[in-house]
Formats: sequence, structure tokens, C-alpha cells
Amino acid sequence: MTLLLLQLGTVTVLSKYIITNIRPIVRHVLKMFSSKLQELIKLSGIFPVLKPAGLTSAQLLNRIREKLYSEVGITMKYARKLALGHGGTLDKLATGVLVVGVGAGCKQLSQFLHGDKKYICTAELGTATDTFDCGGVTTETKNYDHVTKDSLTDCLKHFTGDILQLPPLYSAVKYGGERLSDITRDGRSVPTLQPRQVRVHSIQCTDFSPPFFTLAIHSGGGFYVRRLVDDLGRYLDTRAHVCELERTEQSPFTLMDCLREDEWTLHDIKRAIQLSQDHFHKQMSERYDNVKSL
Repeated sequence: MTLLLLQLGTVTVLSKYIITNIRPIVRHVLKMFSSKLQELIKLSGIFPVLKPAGLTSAQLLNRIREKLYSEVGITMKYARKLALGHGGTLDKLATGVLVVGVGAGCKQLSQFLHGDKKYICTAELGTATDTFDCGGVTTETKNYDHVTKDSLTDCLKHFTGDILQLPPLYSAVKYGGERLSDITRDGRSVPTLQPRQVRVHSIQCTDFSPPFFTLAIHSGGGFYVRRLVDDLGRYLDTRAHVCELERTEQSPFTLMDCLREDEWTLHDIKRAIQLSQDHFHKQMSERYDNVKSL
């Protein structure tokens, strides 16, 4: 009986301790997660991120979802409630600026798909691949000893301005509701593609160290750097493919504006969205002032 009373007394003491000390902590934690969840659900706008190599643009969006939902304490099965999109695919091996939309911000992404972009590309002469980059299978090799920096620079003039460009088979271009890359990888019959008009504002060769060369490119939307490099190789009577590709600007965002992977948090994304809104409001105000001054 004495032992039972002691046990009951211990339970009573523990219960009082839990009520007094632990329950408020649990309540605070639940309230904190609930507050963050509400913030996440209300998240809306656009923000630029720094895409690392090795992730597709779609995989990057999933990575952001995983991080945000982990932060608010819920599992990925609820992630579809958070609408995320991007304003222009970057290849899996590419790095650089990728504009992301969340919530209602997804509706703003079309302007980035068609907007100006800048790239730094390192390519290799003498070898062609099926994907036009170093991640593909070699399809052809050809001598490049005759190629000089002058001949390459002269060649670039033919790929500047409004030009016709055929999308690569390994691309996000849709055919019958499917990506060309999916059709190609499945080994299915690929449709006959038509060249599309794209705009190239400028291309400069910033380094020439055969077999490698580096290009600085300023283009409009819908332009494929991999196709450009493959076309350059053929024009120079050799072959070429992309080794490294970085998007340095997706107007108006530059690398300096981008959130790195360790900054894909609710706090930093909210801050980036606000900065983006401030930037666009300033931009619109400047355009209005310019129109008034005419």
C-alpha cells in the first residue's frame, strides 16, 4: 500500500511538472509551426535562385518544396498545395540564374520565358554529342586544327541578330503535349521540327585555347546555347559541344540577386520576393517618368 501511494504521488508530481513546464513548450512549438505554415500557404511572388549543376529545373523546384515543407514540419505529400514554377528551363548540367514563381507569382513567369538572358559558355572543338553537351554520347569526331580565333570570331557574325534556330531533340520543347527530350529518350519517332526565329543581341569569344573556347552570349527568349555551339562547329567544318554553361542574367536578375541553396528558407524567400516587388515598382515608376518626359 505504501509503495502504491508512493507511485501515485510520483505520477501526480510528474503530471504537475508536465502541465507546468512541458505543455507550454509543446503549445509554443505547435503555434510556431502553425504560424509558419500559414506564412507558407500565403507565399506569393517571384524570386531568383542560383541553380546548381546536377539538378533539372523541375528537380530544383522539388528541392525547394522539400526544404520549405521540412521547415514548417509537414511531409512532402502535402507539397502539391504549394504552386511553384520557373521562368525558363536550365539544362541539368547548367548553373546560374533561374527565376522561380510561387503561388500567384507563377502567372508572372511568362515574361521571363520570353525575356533577355545572358550566358557564359565553355565549349570544346572536335567532338559532337547527341545532347550537344558533355553529358551526352559522342556521335562524331573531326579535326579542328584549322580553326583559329579569327575564324571563330568571324563565324559568330552569322549567328547574331534575328536568326532561325532548330530546337535540340533533347529539350523542353513540347510536341503533342510531351517534351522532345522524353520522346527522344524513349526511342520513339521524332517529329520533323521547324526552325524558330530567335534573337541574339551579341556573342563574343572571350577565350580561345584549343580545343576549348569561351563565349559570352546575350540572347532573347527561346534560344538554345547548345544548338548554337553545335551549329558553330559545323559551320567551322568541325564539331563542337558545350562543356560548361552558366546563365549569368535573366533580366532583370543577375547572379548577385540569387538565393543559394542554403538560403532556400521561408525567411529568405519572403525577403527575396519583397526585393523583387520593390525592384519592379521602381522599374515601372522609371518607365512612367520617361513616358511623361517625352
